[in-house]
Formats: sequence, structure tokens, C-alpha cells
Amino acid sequence: MNTKLLRNVTKDDFSLAGGKAANLGEMIKAGLPVPEGFVVSTDAYDKFIEANNFKDKIENILKNINKDNLKEMEKASNKIQELFEAGSIPEDVLFDINKCYELIGNPETAVRSSSTAEDLPGFSFAGQYSTYLNVKGIEELHKYVKKCWASLWNFRAVSYRIQQNIGNKNLAHGVVVQKLINAKKSGILFTANPVNGRRDQMLLNSSWGIGEAIVGGEVNPDQWILDKNNGSVVEEKIAEKSVMTVRKEKGIELVKVEGKNKTECTLNSSEINELYKMAKKAEDYFGSSQDIEWAYMDGKFYLVQTRPITSLYPMPEKKKGKDGLRVFLNMNSYSQAMKEPFTPMGEDLMKSSIHSLILKYGKKKFNGDRMWWYQNVGGRLFLDITDFMRTEKSWGKFKKEDKTDKDPVTTKALLQLVERNRDEILDKKQSVKLLGKMNSRLGKFLLSGGTKFFYGIFSPVKARKKAVKVSEDEIIKLKEDIKELNSIEEKLLYIEKNTGDFIMNGAILLCYVAVSSTYIGKAKKIMQKHLEDISDLYIVEKSVPHSATTQMGMSILELSKKYDERGKRPKATDKEIKEFMKTYGHKSSVELDVGVATWEEEPGYVLDLINTYIDNKNYQEGIDRFYKGKEEAEMAIQRIKRNLEEKGQKKDAKRVEKMLKDFREMFGIREQSKFFITELLSMLRKLYIEVGKELQKAGRFQDKMDIFYVRFNDIRSNKNLKEIAENNKEIYKRNFLKAAPRLLTSTGESIYSAVEQRREDGLYGVPVSPGVYEGRVRILHNPEDGNKLEKGEILVTTGTNPAWTPLFLKIGALIMETGGSISHGSVVAREYGVPAVAGVAGATQELKDGQMVRVNGEDGSIKTISS
Repeated sequence: MNTKLLRNVTKDDFSLAGGKAANLGEMIKAGLPVPEGFVVSTDAYDKFIEANNFKDKIENILKNINKDNLKEMEKASNKIQELFEAGSIPEDVLFDINKCYELIGNPETAVRSSSTAEDLPGFSFAGQYSTYLNVKGIEELHKYVKKCWASLWNFRAVSYRIQQNIGNKNLAHGVVVQKLINAKKSGILFTANPVNGRRDQMLLNSSWGIGEAIVGGEVNPDQWILDKNNGSVVEEKIAEKSVMTVRKEKGIELVKVEGKNKTECTLNSSEINELYKMAKKAEDYFGSSQDIEWAYMDGKFYLVQTRPITSLYPMPEKKKGKDGLRVFLNMNSYSQAMKEPFTPMGEDLMKSSIHSLILKYGKKKFNGDRMWWYQNVGGRLFLDITDFMRTEKSWGKFKKEDKTDKDPVTTKALLQLVERNRDEILDKKQSVKLLGKMNSRLGKFLLSGGTKFFYGIFSPVKARKKAVKVSEDEIIKLKEDIKELNSIEEKLLYIEKNTGDFIMNGAILLCYVAVSSTYIGKAKKIMQKHLEDISDLYIVEKSVPHSATTQMGMSILELSKKYDERGKRPKATDKEIKEFMKTYGHKSSVELDVGVATWEEEPGYVLDLINTYIDNKNYQEGIDRFYKGKEEAEMAIQRIKRNLEEKGQKKDAKRVEKMLKDFREMFGIREQSKFFITELLSMLRKLYIEVGKELQKAGRFQDKMDIFYVRFNDIRSNKNLKEIAENNKEIYKRNFLKAAPRLLTSTGESIYSAVEQRREDGLYGVPVSPGVYEGRVRILHNPEDGNKLEKGEILVTTGTNPAWTPLFLKIGALIMETGGSISHGSVVAREYGVPAVAGVAGATQELKDGQMVRVNGEDGSIKTISS
């Protein structure tokens, strides 16, 4: 089938019609006002490709393309588009296009791309493919259908697909042809707030004329935030609208907005309410948050397209009995500074380990879900901390300055969040008292931890050695246990039942040296009482011995030196590298995820690191720095002692000296716990791979490593593991590319940073993509100047349209003078995880190339660091 009227298209026609057309057909089915039109099918596209022998030509052009070489990618894209423009549309396709065009009345049309790779779940193809407005006559229509087909291969689309690992094979492209709505005003309505993630809000934009000026970010539109529950206006911003897009004899043009229209509100309250009702209807019909483009002509609203909002972070699951506003803390980032998501099996291992510990140490009688506070959202571990924040007393713990705070920014953001929602959060009746949930086993366990703590006070050397010995003994026990495991079920059960205990034992060994973490603070108080200068205290913390991580770093430096002295480069098969891997090969880039390959499996990182040190000749500098720091620290302790004695504080001098020496004796062992846990996980990983190998042999897996993309219950079921693994791999890839917030709420609000108090200095705009970034400014006025842009620079420009998209692969942040939260640059910035601020008046004049600035996509501030 070459063409199909939109009123006859449904979601089942996705592969035939493409995403945009399928959505439009469903909108008509839902009773929403959609301009009349038809779709030129993907079958027609395939016929065009075949008739012109384009398939092999495209593959040859794209063969061996370097995704980091933008010029090479652009050159390839231009070649493909030249092919399309010179190609001929088959006669049967032309006949069907002409017939449908006549059926809709031979009108002026909007010709839009509708790809099968467009609007896919988890991906944002907003503006990637071409749209042509005010296309008149049948010959012009034929011309622009070809242009839409060609846009499947334009620079921005090809680069986006390569960046997102979507691939460029087996693609097809439909083309939507609709009656043109010569809009008096138009805009975009998000049925969830794309800036803060809130699903209980809608974001509505509106400006004069056809909608291209808004989508392209060429105008600051009027903006409303609506309460999704009732449509009431939560926030309103009426902008100065300096330009608008209008129809001309052929095509469209950007013209100035004249007179009072510049500052006049484009929508009245009844119109806002009408759009709200349409948007609610669309969201309810499609079952997900929608990005809707609308137009207004002759007293009537039309919806010209809708697609899922892909930039939103996933929602936490609603748990029974946990109503109202809930607050979730991202433990991946807060506790481990881990930005990556867990693999499915990695997360499942964490969950089963926690669950086994709760069963062991929690009260036997418990009504309801013991894991109500645990959530896997976007592959990250989030904890529901709402009921632990029900009293102001609990807030006080966070308000105190605490050096052990894993992430002060998260703490600040949390306090701002609960203060902003204090009426919903504060409730003593719902406050959780942890001790009441535990059994006597936990008391005994904590008592043993207390004994170990005192061991560190009275015998620090023995405590340090004991901590190491405990971890070594646990690894020996694990190795012996594994030898006894035979069947798949035995191996899985062992992992489920024992990992939690191993992790707890790894954590408890820290009790032997925990007291050392208090010594610097205690010494500081004594010194502040008697000495004016306490700077020597900070030197004491340099080059702390007995740290597994420091020893590993030193080993890499020593290896670099040896290789360079011999004039050789490291190889994975070298004896020295193998020896290094025996001790440190269990480490990986994501240390707490059993699903991530270890250095022993993939030694490239270590080899590259050694080569970098060799190339830079800075290995000796690193080695010397450590030994010099160690010597300086020991000398600093003696100076501190001497200075206190000179002040007549001999008793305190002796006490401080002991504390600081004990600090250095024990503090390095803080790394031993994680070192042990990562070694444990690497051994469990090998056990998993054994299971994966058996399941591959049985025909349930395509590859043994697929075990890390399923869960325990999947393996025990009769489900198709190959299918589950493939689906989970795709989800994992999407999660990996999506930045995770520090905090989430049950409304979907995603908080990436704390809001800093605004000051008079610096530039400000509308925060449109979260994150904070520091870097050098690069001012560009058009995308053709993109070769001037260095990787990591901050792009400053008037506004962006889809032609700028490939440059987003290089930038560290984005500043735009125009546009709002739903203009092109904002949408793409959120997709790429690039901090961005829009609507910054005079940015291209105020800022200078090479200037160091800090861009805050949370509060809209741009602060100068240096000129």
C-alpha cells in the first residue's frame, strides 16, 4: 500500500505509516481535532529506494564512518541526500499520491516526515527530520515528499542515531501530508512538566503565527504551568514576542510582530481551558505523558501532532498505604557517587541481599511489604525516606554541618524540598522508629561492632591487621563454599542467601578502625584552643598508608616506570600485568554492579592508564609526591606536638600526637571494606558466568553474559530468557544515557541539584535542562562555525534549531538568548544531559570567547569564574 488516509491509520500501521502518522490516526480515533490528510507509506519509500538502486549506495557511503568525525559524517549525509533529490518516484506511487491529494481537496499542505525510527520509547527525535509548510500544487508536493524521505539521512538524524546506538540499517520513512493550518497562534503543550519532571503539572507555550518560531527557539513564547488535576494556572509568564512565522506565496517566513501584539497575551482563560481538556484527553488515550503541537485558526484549535515525552525520568512505583507526597533519595549517587544504572542482575543481587538481611535482623511478625522503602527507578536504587523525615527533629540531623555527609548538595536539596512541602511532609504519626522494627540478632551484631570499635582505641596496629585478616578469611570461606556448589539452583540459592551476610561482614570490619575517623576532628578542637595556626593538621591527612586504593595507584605508577625504563609498552599477557591483576583485577569501572566486566576481563583501562603515564613521563612525579607527602605528614605531627608543648600543653601534645599517629595507622583501612566487597562481587560474577554458560548450553541464552540482563525469578520461570535479556539490554542502554536526579518525588519531580540563592551579579535566564557545568565560552552565530567549537566548551548563541544538533555531542553546556523550555535546544539538551539556560538576554554580547563560566541549569544562573 503506497498511501493511506489518516482517518484510516491506527497504531497497528506503525511499520507502514511511521510514528507520526500512526499517532495522528489514533488522535482522530480518539475524537481529537486533527487536520485532514494522508500518509505516503514506508512501502512507497522502499519502492523508491529499490527503483533507484539506493540501498547498496547508502551502505557504501556509511561504511566505516567515524562517529567522532562530524565533518566526515556531514559529508556522507550530503552525498545520500543528493542521491534522493536526483531519484525518480515510481509511477504507481505517484498515482496514489495524486489520488489522495485530490481526495483532501488539493489544498496547501504541511508535509512532514513520519519515520519508523521516530518517537520511539526512550528516544527523542524532535526536529530531527524535515517538515515543509505551505506546499502548493502536486508537483511541489512530489518534490517535498522526496525531501522528507531524504531527511531520514540528514546530518543531524544520522549523527543522533549513531550516538544513541540505534543503527542506520533497515530504516523506512513515511511522509504525512495534511491540510495546512494557517494559524493565528500556535504552540506546544506538554502534559507533564519537562523541566522539573512533575506529572501533576502541564506546561503550555503559545505565540503568534505558525508554530515553527517556537519549535525553532526563535521567539520567547508566553508560558503557563497548569495544575493537571483541575487545569488551574499555577504560574504565568507573558513574554515579549518579537517575531512570528507566517505563510508567504511559497513556503513560510519569519516576520516582526507589530504593535501591542508583542506584549499582548496570546491565550485567554477559556482557550487555555480548552487546550487543557484536549491535552488531558490525549494523555488518557495514549496512556503516557504527551508532547503536543497545536494550532488555532478561524476560532478552532487543531492538534497537528503528538508524541511521548522522552526526556522525563521514570516515575517511582506507588506502594500500598504510602499515599501523599513521597520523597526518594538516589543512593547510587548519594552513597557511591555512581552515575551509572545497575544491570538487571546487579540490581536484583542488591535487592535480594538487602531482603535477606531484613529477614535476618527484622522482626518476624510484619504486616505488609518489608521492602516498601526500596525502589529501582531507571536502574538506580532509590530509597523512600519520607517517613524518616516526618519531624523537624529529623531535619535537624541534616542541617548540622557534617564532614561525613556523602553529598552536601543532595542534603541541601533535600532540606529545600521538605521545607517547600513542609505541610505535606510533617506528620509525627507516620514517623518510622527503626529500633522497633529490629530483632535481638541485630543487637548482638551491633554489640560485636562496638567491641571491635574499642579494639581500635586500645590497639590500633592489631586492629588494622585484624580488619585485613577478617576480609581475607571471608574470601577464603567464599572460595571453599563455591567449590561445593553444583546445580544452577544451588548456585543461585547460595548467592541469594549469603551475599547479604558477606556484605555486612565487609562493612563491620570497618568497626576495627572506625574510631580513626574521629581523630582529626578531636585534634582540631584541641589545637584551636591553644594554637593560632592549625594548617599542619591538613598535612597530616596526606599520603595515608595501608590504603588498598593508594597501593593500587602506586602499583600502576611503578609499572609505568618499569615499562618506560625498558622501552616497552604493556600487554595483557605480560607477567607483570598478570601479577597486578591477581591483586586488583577484581576492580571495575562500576564497582558495586556484579554485571559490569572487571579489569581482569577487560584490562584496556589499566593498559591505557599505564601508557598515559609513560607518554606524559609523570609517573615519577606521582611516586615522589606520595613519599614526600608521607614524610611531610610525619613531620607535621611532630611540629604540632612541639607547638603544643611550647604553649605549656604537654598532656594535650602527647594526646594529639597519639591520635594523629593512630589516625595514620588505621584510616587507610577505610578502603578495605569496599576492596573486600568488590573482590566478593567479582567471585560471584564468575559464579554467575558459570550459570550463564550452563543456560546457554541448554539453549535458554544466546550468550552466557546475558545472565546479567535477567533476574533470579526469570531464570526460575519458564519464560523466554533470550527475549527478556534483549529487552532488558535496550532498557539498560536507555537508562545508561539518562542522567539520574539526586532526589525524586511521587509527583515525578526530579531534583538534580540544590537551588542556590540568587544574587545581583551574573546573568540569569530560564533553567531548561538540569545540571551544573564549568567551562570555557564559545560564541557561535550559526552551526557552520561548529569547527571552532572545542570538546567540552559552553555553546553560547542566539538560539538553536535542528541543524545545531550534531554540535551537542561536543558541548559541555548551552546558553541561549531566546527560546523556552520546549524549544529545540532545550529538548535536545535534556536528551543529551547537557545543562542549559534559555532566554538569557544579551548573552552573546555580555560573554566573551574563552571566558570561564559556571552554567546552572537548575536555577538559570551563569556566573563568571575568570575572564
